[in-house]
Amino acid sequence: MSANDKQNPKVLEGEVIGPLKPEDKSDIPLSKQDKSGRQKYALSNPSIVTKSNDLIQKTRYSLPRIQQKLLLAMIAQIDPKHDTDPSKVYSMSFSDFSKLTGVNMASRSYLSFIKKTVKELADSSFWMDGRSIQDDEDRLIRWVGDETTVNRKTKTIKIQFSKSIFPYLTQLKSNYTSFNVEYLLQMNSTYSMRFYEILLSYDNGDTDYGYTNGIVFQPVTDEILNKFPDKAPDIEGFMYKVFDIQELKEQLSPAPDRDRGSKSDPKERPLTEKYANFTDFERNVLKIAKNEINTMTDLWFDYIPVRIAGSRSYQRIYLFIKYKTNEEMQYIKDNYKDKSKDIEIPRKGHRNPTPVAKQEKANNQSETPASVAMNEGVYSLSVTKAVHLLESRANYEVLKTMVSEELAATIQTVYVYTARLLTNTSPKKVQIAHDTRDALNRIVANNGDLKAWSVGMAMMLDEKKEAGLLKTPQYNSMIVFNAIEDLKVITDGKKKLELLGNDKFNNANWMSAFDD
Repeated sequence: MSANDKQNPKVLEGEVIGPLKPEDKSDIPLSKQDKSGRQKYALSNPSIVTKSNDLIQKTRYSLPRIQQKLLLAMIAQIDPKHDTDPSKVYSMSFSDFSKLTGVNMASRSYLSFIKKTVKELADSSFWMDGRSIQDDEDRLIRWVGDETTVNRKTKTIKIQFSKSIFPYLTQLKSNYTSFNVEYLLQMNSTYSMRFYEILLSYDNGDTDYGYTNGIVFQPVTDEILNKFPDKAPDIEGFMYKVFDIQELKEQLSPAPDRDRGSKSDPKERPLTEKYANFTDFERNVLKIAKNEINTMTDLWFDYIPVRIAGSRSYQRIYLFIKYKTNEEMQYIKDNYKDKSKDIEIPRKGHRNPTPVAKQEKANNQSETPASVAMNEGVYSLSVTKAVHLLESRANYEVLKTMVSEELAATIQTVYVYTARLLTNTSPKKVQIAHDTRDALNRIVANNGDLKAWSVGMAMMLDEKKEAGLLKTPQYNSMIVFNAIEDLKVITDGKKKLELLGNDKFNNANWMSAFDD
């Protein structure tokens, strides 16, 4: 995107769902940040990842979420100032890998899954464009070196970074980005992880790397506020940068492989092909990245797509960032602190609870808002507890009083099938578990709870039953999984509830994400 293009005033604002409205727009004290607003960290801190901006901005790669998390956790162990030996090996225990990925360590195929994950990471490679360093040669870069092992006895993963990647991770004097890896390790979308580091890499603060106007984030001016008057209250005090949408998609994508043919894995396709339509790109990438960045990191992030007058499609996108205040960051820190605690649970007796105790338990469960997102703890729940969690997110106690007994019974069946999807973290099913949780959280974020979804899924399941299409529980669970984000399902559920006198569907408040 050239400076001339960026300054073109003939743009039309696109619709942005869920405007960002931080209540406190004060700045972090300068004693704890540089003038750009970015919090400073010691580079030797084990929770910090440092990458060359060329590695972030000028390469095309996309790793599955579990591989991405493993890679980031290992990079965080590098001391970017003092580690000079590319032959050095970095390690992680099997138990830490389990905590990192949510995969059940007790599974008999756990070791095979670890080896498969490490091998696929080792097989991943990408091209580094030589033009970034005034070189005529493009270099093939691999993440992992030959001295990478998985030790069955010590239950340890050891990874050596390749000699080609090491210079982009250590001994960097300028033009690099450092960030807290804990933010990314909490994310569920690999696109959100890449999006976050891309955003940071284009904020160079007060450092002059010779970039021209428009290359890095700049303060939002009155000109920008006047260009987007409806969004002006939300983006005041932010910084902005204009991206070409196609180029942004390419940055988030694996490099194109012309030999794959039409039957290639859809997950490996570039986003320019996978989400060619902006609506799909927004739904599957932008909205998820916005939610995870805003609720899990030190950034506020928003965006506005624009089209040139006379065009029907969006060509450019304004990205806006602002660093959170100390007060806003406290919610983030408390959230991570709660997740990192080792909670000791004493053995309980098997006494039958008294009526009073039962009521107290019900009251405590009801205090969790239906709009609260489900965290990674859901994967370790029993099916029964996962059903109870779904009930709370759907306000089931209220819902069952509104529908017939037959429909309520089918809703319970939906919860059982969904709970099985959520809690099956065997290596072959773990991705389905993660995708199910992510889908449910998006439904809750868009609708306020799971009521409409519950009713719509139950109606769909009853239709399948009447048509004789239901089979085994495993088969039926996959029917639920394949229809989990079907717009018709939620629409039918809303219509049914409207007929029953329920027309309230409130969106969740962003702050509720910190309560789980």
